[in-house]
Amino acid sequence: MFKKKTDKMKNTIALKRNIYAVILSVIFIVAVVLLTWLSTVLVERYPLELDLTTNKQHSISSENFDYIKKVKAKINMYVIMSEEAYLCNTGTRYDMAYVAADNEFVSYTQDNRNYYVQTVELLKKYENYNDNIKVKFLDIYNDSSASVVANNFSEFNVAEGDICVEGIFTENGKEVTRRTVVRFTDVYTLSDPHGFVKVLKGEGGYMYQMQGYTPFTGFGYTISENKIETAVSSAIYKVTSSSTPVFLVPTTYVKSEIVSEALETVLEINNYDIVYTDGMLATLLSGENANKYTGVILADCTSDISTDDRAVLEQFLNNGGKKGKSLFFFAGTNTYQLTNLCKFLGDWGIGFEPGILYETDTNFYGSGGPTVVAMALLENDITKYASATGNYGGAGNIVYMKQIWQSFPDATVTRGTVGIMSTASFGFTTVMPVDADPKEWTVPKDAQTDKFVTGIVCEDSTAIDNKFHSSYVVAYASADMISKDWKINSNVNFNAILDTFNHATGLSENAFNFVPKTIETQNYGSSVTATKILTMKWIFMGAVPVVVVGLGIFVWIRRKRK
Repeated sequence: MFKKKTDKMKNTIALKRNIYAVILSVIFIVAVVLLTWLSTVLVERYPLELDLTTNKQHSISSENFDYIKKVKAKINMYVIMSEEAYLCNTGTRYDMAYVAADNEFVSYTQDNRNYYVQTVELLKKYENYNDNIKVKFLDIYNDSSASVVANNFSEFNVAEGDICVEGIFTENGKEVTRRTVVRFTDVYTLSDPHGFVKVLKGEGGYMYQMQGYTPFTGFGYTISENKIETAVSSAIYKVTSSSTPVFLVPTTYVKSEIVSEALETVLEINNYDIVYTDGMLATLLSGENANKYTGVILADCTSDISTDDRAVLEQFLNNGGKKGKSLFFFAGTNTYQLTNLCKFLGDWGIGFEPGILYETDTNFYGSGGPTVVAMALLENDITKYASATGNYGGAGNIVYMKQIWQSFPDATVTRGTVGIMSTASFGFTTVMPVDADPKEWTVPKDAQTDKFVTGIVCEDSTAIDNKFHSSYVVAYASADMISKDWKINSNVNFNAILDTFNHATGLSENAFNFVPKTIETQNYGSSVTATKILTMKWIFMGAVPVVVVGLGIFVWIRRKRK
């Protein structure tokens, strides 16, 4: 009787254990399924990845991430190509590799194709980081896709591979829609290191290899940089901004190419308009004409301003007491000879003397010699974005510029200056005569060395209804800072200049000149030594199996005893 009862109890206990085991197994399986589902959702919504490449070639920069998260307008981005075609997966002439070869003379190589894949990766991150942003790939040969372009972007002459950007937001109670287009050459920097493209282009502008949609390898442009972050974020800003500052370049005093070759591109992608006009400043800025412009750009002036120009320029910057105007000046080696211009700048605390800066510390000049000088940003609140890059700027033909005063000595004028950039060496720069040959000139034994300011901002403020309104004069010691050569070699120059433009126009929270992405082959072979290989073998072929077998034997013995 007792035996039957004992057997019944054992059976009950065994049954309970089996039930518990089944319940735990079900809970475990359900937990694994839920965890897998949750992980999938999180990865799709918030990509969880570890970018181990040296230049973070698969990641959005932190500054751009901060901007993307803040976008409140509805943004539609239409990539005018199917996703598979942009990724070069269709194997047809509709692939981006074929289209780029045919339209832009870009070589059909794997290295270039990798950049197209990188663009798709980075574009999708915009959508993942902000619910207001949608990215759609449109097959231009599909009727519904073609209608989007025809109805919304007809005025832009859209081509395959372009990215159409549409912003929709409310302003003054009304819905506003703005549009712009990001071109292939806005996204990619193209280089022709061997001059093949120049040689192979026919008189009509076509490459002989391109006829009949035949891709070519080895004779076209090479993609050296991916500027997708700068191009797309600036386009988003452009279609969501409520204002567009307009800057005048008076070609009577300035060679337009000094601005158009590089600075214009940086400004335009940050929602600035540049207007080139011939004529005297006294006329261009008089009366109602002054209302057309937010500011004036003078770079490497070829002639002096007149006394009338000087007076009208002062009136323009004062803006009837309302302020809100600015002048940007980039010095040339003859600036000290421009008497009226120097007097005007002197009234704003900025002085120029004859001479070119010569760096005596070999660590702080470039391959062009001692007159190609490294520059460092000074601590200030104006160039915060540029300072975040942590690099030196640089330029040649830097002239001798002085900060005459920090606060204007006359209390009736509320002007103050701040130095924003200087030579980078610790006081080892001297001044070379402006007419000297830097290859032959030697530094005199009694030469005075110092640290020279190379960028100055002067602010003139007035209070209206308890709110300050300011005009600015910003001066840089070299027009080389905005040359196309320094656009390629130093992002710091243009980031600093862009910071001052944004500060002077009240757009300081938006600066789009992110470091371009490059694709480099990551080679970890040198870090994998014979010792490490042997260690990994012992761990995975020896230690791990022994631990697993031992654990299994331990569990079996414990269960056997029970």
